[in-house]
Amino acid sequence: MIVLFICEMEKGDSTLSVKTIKEKYHNWESKNLWVLRLFEYILLVGLISFSVACIFKFFNLIYTDATSARYMLSALVQSQAAIVAIVVSLTLIAVQLTASAYSPRVIDIFKKNPDMWILLGLYGMSIFYGLLVLKLIGGAEDTSQIIISNISLEAYITVVYALGISTFVILFPYMWNIMNLLKPERIINRLAKEITKENLLNSEEDPVQPIMDIVHGSIMKYDIETTRVGLEAVTERVIEIIDSDGEKEISERFCNHLERVHRLAISKEDEEAAEKVIENLEKFGVSSTEKGLAGAASTAVEFIEGVGVNAAKKGLVLTAWQAVDSLEAVGEVAVEEGHGGIAVHVARYLGNFGLSAAEEDKGIIKKIAGTLESVGKKFVEYELEEATKQAAQALANLTVREETVKAAIIDYESNLKEPDHAVFQKFIKIYEQKFEELRAEKKNSE
Repeated sequence: MIVLFICEMEKGDSTLSVKTIKEKYHNWESKNLWVLRLFEYILLVGLISFSVACIFKFFNLIYTDATSARYMLSALVQSQAAIVAIVVSLTLIAVQLTASAYSPRVIDIFKKNPDMWILLGLYGMSIFYGLLVLKLIGGAEDTSQIIISNISLEAYITVVYALGISTFVILFPYMWNIMNLLKPERIINRLAKEITKENLLNSEEDPVQPIMDIVHGSIMKYDIETTRVGLEAVTERVIEIIDSDGEKEISERFCNHLERVHRLAISKEDEEAAEKVIENLEKFGVSSTEKGLAGAASTAVEFIEGVGVNAAKKGLVLTAWQAVDSLEAVGEVAVEEGHGGIAVHVARYLGNFGLSAAEEDKGIIKKIAGTLESVGKKFVEYELEEATKQAAQALANLTVREETVKAAIIDYESNLKEPDHAVFQKFIKIYEQKFEELRAEKKNSE
């Protein structure tokens, strides 16, 4: 199995990092889990059985009297039955506790996990084989005289001992695998594999919800690491499966989930979790922009603005500022990729953000004003006319709302390098035109 994996790796990049190799191995393992586990357990049983047989032969332990064999086999079969009963009971208790702590869907993960079923199969085979050999001994006085299919009964008894020792030894890798599976990261990654385009669009059960249940629980316990892993797993899967077919529905469901997580994080005053939500919305927005999925990118921009406003209203200033930076990041990618429509949305929602958060934090207006000036300059530079007008309009609206924006514009321009002044002045002319129009409208309304 390892040789097969290495051969598959050699077909790809020969300069892979250790982290990349680990990721590729885990992906390969998840796709071939049953085959891999069967190979591991059967190989281990075979090696141990062979070793036990060699030891028995070397120390001349093969020959035993019938009475001793009956007692030994009976005790071995009973102990195996007791061990497997205890192990399975403890495993089911662990499943129940994990399901109650995370999500009922965790039960499906354990049902599909091969370890317990392989363990039961090997123990069942060993127990019933031992009972069969015990039956063959019957009332015999000398087992060495009993020959079955040209093989001495002593050989069958030795196999029973070998299987008994082997099934005991495989409890160690079994417990190791189960304990690893109980880790939140492993559970989340297994659940994430259920997030497919077909399941998102057609399934009655939302495949994202089980992971979100885990994320919600981790926020309640202030477990930022599990929160991070859960959000990143969902984001990466959605980025991987989304395309132009169904992008609106998929993006809205994804963003709605993250918005609910953000609201919970804010209510618990967990700023780190709130920041992780914005980071993943930004990642989704940037990826959608690079793919040219305008609908998905616009949805991401809308939700970034929404969570940023909520953060500002709750006094989480750093989170609100991060939302502004995320909007700028999406806008910059839109400029580089030449997606004017997405750039328009970024400018519009930056303006809406500033107007909505103005009453909560005056500093956020200056931050947004500077961001609008930055993206506006880039829009001019890349000749995105509609986006430039929208950014100028948003900046003018902020200036009408808060006069300190003018000072922010002067400060921004004073820090520009000489080659950028000409481009920025083109944007400022459009801004001044929009500002004068707004002032005239305001005078007329009065």
